[in-house]
Amino acid sequence: MSHFTVTVDETTHQVTVNETTPQIVSVATVGPQGPTGATGAAGPSGAAFGIAIDGGGVEITTGVKNDIVIPYAMTITGWYMTADQTGSIVIDVWKDTFANYPPTVANTITGTEKPTITASNKGQDLGLTTWTTLVSAGDVLRFNVESVSNIQRVTLVLQGNKT
Repeated sequence: MSHFTVTVDETTHQVTVNETTPQIVSVATVGPQGPTGATGAAGPSGAAFGIAIDGGGVEITTGVKNDIVIPYAMTITGWYMTADQTGSIVIDVWKDTFANYPPTVANTITGTEKPTITASNKGQDLGLTTWTTLVSAGDVLRFNVESVSNIQRVTLVLQGNKT
């Protein structure tokens, strides 16, 4: 089957022809295009990333543990942390531009709400009232364990929205 568009007297017709036995199979009049519909809602803009710190079967040590380059602009809205066992840990998050790498303690973004687990195996904060929450594409985040007791493995996930 072949399909052709034919315009006669400013009216457009869609013609279908059977090529095996030359005959017109159908003719459909094509009307004007209708109005454009409403724009749909924006897609999801959520973002999350995390780090795992593993002490290799012994208690995690303090100090710098990981750096991550964030490839998109975002606003951090909260964090979740889980540990392999009951204990306590405090992790500070430092941020700087890639050009100024590495971030230092002077670049902390956590305010008074550092990711913390206290005598538990989990913690979270979804309020972040004292954080510097804006991250630009290409910024580097550094994770520094400030204190730890009894935890051998921990995962910290930061969540937010791409901007």
